Amino acid sequence: MTTAIHTELATLAKEIFAHIAQLGGECDTFEVYADDYSADVRYTATIGEDKGDYWTAPSWWIEDEKIEVLAAYDGDGDEDKEATSLLQNMLNE
Repeated sequence: MTTAIHTELATLAKEIFAHIAQLGGECDTFEVYADDYSADVRYTATIGEDKGDYWTAPSWWIEDEKIEVLAAYDGDGDEDKEATSLLQNMLNE
């Protein structure tokens, strides 16, 4: 895998993280695009909740989350299994 492809996959990973940050813990399956690569991603999260009481306000937090790369595609639209594996590792380090 060339340095240019690795750099593009790193850019794609940043786009995935930016999308996940906007989800607020909601589970979603989405597609993200870079110049010559795209990826299908499934994000799942488990939300913890404290309903609060008389002295404290309710609060929520993400207890567990998982990012799964379903497939990565090159510029020709062909699935690239090596890119899928590398992107999976980048997102779950």
